[in-house]
Amino acid sequence: MSELARSPVTAPGVGLGHLFARVALVEARVRAMVEHRRRDDPAPDDPFRGLYLTDDDVDRLLAARAPGPPRDDEAVREVEEACTAAGTPSRLRELQRACGLSDLDVEILLAALVPDLDARFERLYGYLNDDVTRRRATIGLALEIGAARPTAVTARRRLTAGAPLLHH
Repeated sequence: MSELARSPVTAPGVGLGHLFARVALVEARVRAMVEHRRRDDPAPDDPFRGLYLTDDDVDRLLAARAPGPPRDDEAVREVEEACTAAGTPSRLRELQRACGLSDLDVEILLAALVPDLDARFERLYGYLNDDVTRRRATIGLALEIGAARPTAVTARRRLTAGAPLLHH
């Protein structure tokens, strides 16, 4: 990533700092989901497991992260506060307000956006989808990354026709 990712609050594009902090939070959630998947895998010795993406590949992808961005909710809040204090509000928060998006809508948007910012996530999403050809977040995966239950009706309603995220 650019210098902006390493120093999101002091870089010229300070308003993007919050976005990069949120991307780092998505990465932390994906890491936790991979660890959970490995612990609960009913067939860890499946001969077709990792046909195109082995556990070693996943470990390598997770190890190759860009340095610097905050990794937790508290750090994300600190970056957002620093952006506001610097007089350059978070562009992500401006988008959220302008479009009437909920916090979950923003989480879903980030889950969809991350593979375009960092190609490692295409392969990681394929791993989490248990289908290496599905390199984008499915609705269930996006909800799970956003800390919502994939089967929650209220969460799934955020993706119906006319909902703010789809409308805008």
